[in-house]
Order: sequence, then structure tokens, then C-alpha cells
Amino acid sequence: MKLMNKLGFLSALVLLSAICSQVAAQSVSVSPSRLYFKELPGGYKSQKIRITNNGSKAETFQVTFSDFSSGGNQGKTQVAKQGDNVRGCSQWLSASPGFFELAPGVTQDVDVLIQVPNLAEANNARWAVASVKISKEKSGSSEKGSDVTGMQILQSFQFLIHIFQTPPTVSLKALDVLSFKDLTAVSDSVQVLGMEVENVGETILDCASYIDVVNIQTGASNRYKNKGFTILPEGKRLVKFNIPAELSKGKYSVLGVVDYGSDSDLAGAELMIEVKK
Repeated sequence: MKLMNKLGFLSALVLLSAICSQVAAQSVSVSPSRLYFKELPGGYKSQKIRITNNGSKAETFQVTFSDFSSGGNQGKTQVAKQGDNVRGCSQWLSASPGFFELAPGVTQDVDVLIQVPNLAEANNARWAVASVKISKEKSGSSEKGSDVTGMQILQSFQFLIHIFQTPPTVSLKALDVLSFKDLTAVSDSVQVLGMEVENVGETILDCASYIDVVNIQTGASNRYKNKGFTILPEGKRLVKFNIPAELSKGKYSVLGVVDYGSDSDLAGAELMIEVKK
């Protein structure tokens, strides 16, 4: 019976933590979600992020910086310790103020300063994340004894702002298509195509993707756009395209395209598919 009570207590703590995170997300706004710097080695510049407390009580905020990576091809951010990523620049960043309290309805502008060292290795693309955290510590009973349970619950929520630094001397943009194929699973309600691409250039690429779908029999053509995405140098990304259910049965030529910001080139590949539904 005591074991069941402990399990129930732990479950309640997990639920409370989840609720606190959801409430925090709704009561605080942080913008923008990305900062782009283009400083030469030896240069410095500051940009602002804006934090607003939309809640009904005062909150304490802290701004810190970390490196991150994006391994695999799903585009997921993996936060790392400072210095763990050779392409990280968190050690070049500072925030002013870095720790502050906001009353309800109040907005605080925070200056994010990058100071690029005057070193040869600083002449390449770098990246990091700013973490905006809100936290409040609640203490349970301070009494001690075998029949008294003391606890501390730390409520916290974290907002990540991606920061990209690309020196103006770094300009090579290049993207290769590694594959383009049908990824449709039995459980999928629509056909799903996947194009894997790799950033083989020197710069951070902000990409837009789309497919042009042409009916082989009628010649009718439609373009379907995807969400934009960012891919780091030496990084890969699997871009998924859903074939709309509105297409009639028949054979189609599908041209998958990724516009990666080059003045003259696009990355693309063609695939033949058959719509059977």
C-alpha cells in the first residue's frame, strides 16, 4: 500500500511539472526566434531579443548560451556544452541584462552581443543557441524526521533562440541531392516522397522547397510548397513532400526542388510515381 502511495505521489509531480511548462509557454513570449550575424574576425555587434511576461505574476528570467549540433537528417537541435562543437560560438556571446525579473505585462529588451576573436579559425560559419529560462523554486516543509516528507519543486521552462554567425568572406553556397524516393508506408493516408540533401558549401543555408507534379497523360501541372528549413555546413536534411489526395489516378512526373539561396542554382531531382487511390 505504501508503494502505491509513493508511485501516485511521483506521478503527481510529473503531471505538475508538465502543467507548469504548458502554463509558462502560454504566459511568456520571446522574439525573434533567430538571430543572424555577419561579422569579420575581430568585429562585434549586438542585436536585441524581446521578452514579455504575459502572465499574472512576476517571473524571473535568465539568458545563457550553449553550442548545438544537428546530427542525422531530421533537423533536430541537440544542445551541447560550451566547447563541445568546433563550429560553436557560444563563448563569443553575452547578454545584457542576463538575469532580471519582469512584472506582469512588462517587456524587457535584451542585447545579445557577439565579439568575434581576431583569429583565423573565426573566419568560418558558426552557430549557437540562446536559452531564455524562467524559474521559481518552491520549498516544502523544512521539518525533519522519519514521518515528515520534505521536497523542493523547481519549475522551469526554456525558450531557444538560434544564433548564426557567417563572416562576409564566407560565401560558397552549394547543396547536393543524395536521393529522391517514395517513402510511403502502409499506414499513410497519402503518398509521401523524401528527398535527402546535403550542404556541401561553406555557409548556413535557409532553404525553401516545393514539388512540381505533372500528369503524364493530360499535361496538367501543379506546384505544392513546403515549409522552409535551415541546414548547416556539412549537414544533411530529409525533406518530405506529401502528394495531395486530390490528385486523380494516373502516372505523374514529380520534380522536387530546393531553393537554397544561390543566385544561379537550384537543387532538384525527378521521380515517376503512380497514384492508385
